Amino acid sequence: MNHTQLPLSERIQLTAQPVIPTGFDDLTWRSLEHADLPALLVLQNLCNAVDSPESVTTLDELEESFATPSFDAKLDSLIAFDTEGRAVAHAESFMDDEAETLVNVYLNGCVHPERRREGIGRALLAWQEARGLQQLAASPLTLPGWLNTHAEADASAPLALLKGAGYLPTRWWLSMQRVLGDDLPVRSLAEGVRFEPYSAEWSEPARIAMNDAFRDHWGSQPASKDEWESGERLESFKPELSTVAVVTLDDGSEQVAGVLTVEISEEEWQANGFSFGYISGLGVLRDWRGKGIAQGLLTRALAQLKAAGLERAVLDVDSDSPTGANGLYEHLGFREKSRSLSLTKQF
Repeated sequence: MNHTQLPLSERIQLTAQPVIPTGFDDLTWRSLEHADLPALLVLQNLCNAVDSPESVTTLDELEESFATPSFDAKLDSLIAFDTEGRAVAHAESFMDDEAETLVNVYLNGCVHPERRREGIGRALLAWQEARGLQQLAASPLTLPGWLNTHAEADASAPLALLKGAGYLPTRWWLSMQRVLGDDLPVRSLAEGVRFEPYSAEWSEPARIAMNDAFRDHWGSQPASKDEWESGERLESFKPELSTVAVVTLDDGSEQVAGVLTVEISEEEWQANGFSFGYISGLGVLRDWRGKGIAQGLLTRALAQLKAAGLERAVLDVDSDSPTGANGLYEHLGFREKSRSLSLTKQF
């Protein structure tokens, strides 16, 4: 049998159990608890200011993440407090709810900027990797298994740590922005297509459409119903600025052929130096590509964001997008703002 045809439970050879770091006498380590989220929020944003200065984490994002059904805080998280009660280090190991083409475990963690270069980050990553391997080894699937993490392109400390531990840069992502001036493009609708504001009525059809649209994208796995609805609950999600493209099929039934979702996080405006709406998702079904739906969704979103008084639109895109999305965004006036990358170990 080919090695890759073996289930992950047979391919992953566990060499170490997750070990709580030692040697840091002023730190108390334990699994994350719900009551720790405000302290974690402070830590996360201190780290953001250094590693990802255009990003701001919000409490409701942490709340939704903590409540994820597949996340077991007792097993999948670690947090350290100093003698003053400050959170100074945190790590999590998240396994995606769905596994269609790969089993993905996402490693997320940070160390207080004042406590770096003490070995805390290396100890955290060792714990994360051991837990991530446990999660992969519990899978009976014959799919590839990934330990996956993310960093800004200029975040020197996290990148040095990850590369030193054998995590390889595997994908680049572009953050792009467009000024919402008087030159906004206009696109007429394709025949048989209409746009509807996002609402609860379209939630499940939109999830199905987005999953289908992204099934051939790098590393993308289907969003479960829990994951999709978690995103809808975020205060930043703006259904009134989000849109579904609806088509009528030959049998008279209706189908969502495209989806565009928008988030607005005012907390990030100061960090970026301007007000903006974030286009968090854009997908069009294969059978409906090439009919101007993506361009129509985007031009509608740009007009709505401008009407809402915002200065710019921002989005992220895979630098090697299989749909050529980069070219579309550039055609509509988006320009590269910054870069980030995914780093992985693959099994």
